[in-house]
Amino acid sequence: MQTLLLSLLLATAAADATTEQRVYVLGSSLNLRKEPSAEAEILEKLQIGTECRVAEKLDGTWLKVRCGEKDGYASASLLGPEKPSAEKLKAEAQDTSLSLKQREDSALRAATLSPEDVELQKLLGTLFFERNLELVAGIKKPKTLRTFKHTCFKQNDSSCIGDAAVAGVKDVKIRVETKGFLFVVALGNAERVAVYRGRYKIDKAQVLTGEILESTGFATTSVMEKALFFDIKPSPSGRGDLAFGRFALDDASHAILDGLPREWAVLERSESGIWKAHWDDCLKRPYLLKFKPDIHGRWLLLIENVGMDAGIKSRWISAVSKRGNEIELTLEDDGVAATRELFKLPEGRGDIAYLGEKAYSFKLDRYPEVHHRCLQGGP
Repeated sequence: MQTLLLSLLLATAAADATTEQRVYVLGSSLNLRKEPSAEAEILEKLQIGTECRVAEKLDGTWLKVRCGEKDGYASASLLGPEKPSAEKLKAEAQDTSLSLKQREDSALRAATLSPEDVELQKLLGTLFFERNLELVAGIKKPKTLRTFKHTCFKQNDSSCIGDAAVAGVKDVKIRVETKGFLFVVALGNAERVAVYRGRYKIDKAQVLTGEILESTGFATTSVMEKALFFDIKPSPSGRGDLAFGRFALDDASHAILDGLPREWAVLERSESGIWKAHWDDCLKRPYLLKFKPDIHGRWLLLIENVGMDAGIKSRWISAVSKRGNEIELTLEDDGVAATRELFKLPEGRGDIAYLGEKAYSFKLDRYPEVHHRCLQGGP
């Protein structure tokens, strides 16, 4: 009888040890899911240090846990029996013998545990950019996602890239770091952060040409917002600036537009049937139609008009489709209804295209010039 009682007590104790085993979230955050699958519904996001109790172990990959009042499944690799220590993680983040990836991860976890630690916030921001510069430097076969240009006005390289990134965008914070001729841009608002990694060069005329090699993003958290944009205020918004992400085109649209020359001379047929180019004597070049991409994956269509319509008409390209020799452009602007225009490409070996009824050539110096005098203060 005593043996049976002892066996029952031991069995009960073992069961209690399993059901009462305490574990703690080790990652900066952890998804508590409805089922033991990475695709299952997320019931709650648990912060580092959250205490849970193990209800069941499943194949070494998943644990069924109870965290507060919620039951669910969590990845076993991100749970451990020892509560994480901000001091220990901070020491790891400062340990230069560790990889940047390890140090950044430790800094993120430490800053999440101690959000009031300003030194940790700054360290996390520094490691984030060092790690991203390491990533872009390690790209073995760079493939350009998109390009952009910006004129620098006696600025350092980071400032010039930053100006290119905030141009035409509302209410974002931005930080740029460079190393050699590589750059990392982080910009964001209360909802999300975008990260661009790339390379650049600056010519003698101080025109910066940048190439985005990689682009990523993530939802903004208070920890990362403080780390990346410590003491940085949102860029001032101007008239016509767009919400972050508005009019950014997909990869297929980029491929179509990237296949076009960026600049086209404005042409007009004379009474004798000869094509001539309208020439701007102030700028010493023809009036142009321009396809202008920016760092965010947006494309602006600029048309320099002459005569009674003198001035620059600009519209954002919000959609692109191609059928045979024609490209349909959906053109938009805030406060202006969307319009669709056909851009008819040159046929055969020709160089003349049509946007609506107007003609343009990508051979800027081929045609006789119709000069427009340069008056004082402008054309």
